[in-house]
Amino acid sequence: MEGTGRPHLGTMPAILGSLDAYDSEHDGVKRLRVLSRHPDRWSDVQPTGWSVDVAWCSPRPGQGRLPYRPDAVIQDLVENETKATAYVLDVLDINGPAVDDVSNWLLMVDDRSGAVDTKVYVCVDEGLHAPADLLRWATILPRVTTPTVAPLHIGESSFEPSSTASIGEVQGSVQPSLDAHEIQHLTRLPQGFSSDALRRRILQWRRMGFDVSDLESALVQEAEVRERIYRHVEDNVRRAIDLDRRLDLMAEHLPATDVERDRFRLRQLTGLDQIESNLNALTE
Repeated sequence: MEGTGRPHLGTMPAILGSLDAYDSEHDGVKRLRVLSRHPDRWSDVQPTGWSVDVAWCSPRPGQGRLPYRPDAVIQDLVENETKATAYVLDVLDINGPAVDDVSNWLLMVDDRSGAVDTKVYVCVDEGLHAPADLLRWATILPRVTTPTVAPLHIGESSFEPSSTASIGEVQGSVQPSLDAHEIQHLTRLPQGFSSDALRRRILQWRRMGFDVSDLESALVQEAEVRERIYRHVEDNVRRAIDLDRRLDLMAEHLPATDVERDRFRLRQLTGLDQIESNLNALTE
């Protein structure tokens, strides 16, 4: 987990991946407080090793509700009466829906969180905002960073080379030497994998930065449906990894904003066809 002192922007999967990483590195009780206008989004969220307290921020007064106002959220954060280890602020438009309104809200949170002895996340939904807006907000607050390599579990294989890796790399080592920043393929889960194996794979992909929230529904499906959903997501992740490597190679030929936008979309597993088409056009 990033050090306390500054809030970080992140999607729900990225935030949960960061919380899971923190749990694996720290013992003791860890408390998460979520302030959200849509508490149902967090009703089933239970990061490993964390107790979760969700507060409903609502413009309509009611018992147990937190006023949907910037000052009310800031006051809750600063006072931290629940002794939370980490906060998630899922109220991006609390200062208004315009891009400038959100920017001012992020500046406000950044300014007031300096005296807060807890980790603060600001949740964003990449499907609701234009890439340019997200990039702008990322210049105000740093993005959540999660480990690029997930820990291995007993019975699971190590990383395998990409289908684009050279023959020399494949033959010379079980795990090829790659740049430290480069995300790597995970071995495919065998047919008939268990729900526990799927949970571990979801966590691994989260820690690699991928939004695989669609895969969580497979956990409650019958084995045949679970495997079909998984294989679809797995193919998209592997394709995104290969496109990410191509994007790195072609980055010097593209505007920096385009590279960041496409890398952003790759982690969301969206727009893969368009990104591949754009990369192919550069090599023609």
